[in-house]
Amino acid sequence: MSQDPSNIAGDVVAYVFDENGFYTRLANRAIDKVPWTSPVRYRKHGLCVCLNNVAKGLDPGTYAKYAQQPLRAGLILVGCPKFLAEVLSAASAFGIKQILGTLPHAQLYKTLRVMIPLVCPDLDVCPARQDVVKTYASPVLAQELKEYVASLR
Repeated sequence: MSQDPSNIAGDVVAYVFDENGFYTRLANRAIDKVPWTSPVRYRKHGLCVCLNNVAKGLDPGTYAKYAQQPLRAGLILVGCPKFLAEVLSAASAFGIKQILGTLPHAQLYKTLRVMIPLVCPDLDVCPARQDVVKTYASPVLAQELKEYVASLR
């Protein structure tokens, strides 16, 4: 990410890639929970594409439609695989949020996108690269991520 020629702020990269940080721990849990039988595990960029597709599926209309669903069920309804819905609905991910609508839409899709470089084997050739770079290029992303993680405590 830091070698990308776009306008990616170093503080975003440092914050997201912090070894003991929220996003690194969340990405590690997602990697650990990919089922051995899942096609996501056997495709080089399967988890990257999965995270990006779920982020794309979280358009405001779809999100609003399922906002009153329990978090895990709502995530599955917007296209999240069960293993990832379990990781994201665990109390260790977003706290004790029980309903999908209690998670701000923008923070949820940004979380999915910022996790991609953490799980990606080679971002230079990743199919999700363009969307990731656009997300990371936001000048206020680092502050938004920090504030959101602080609000979970």
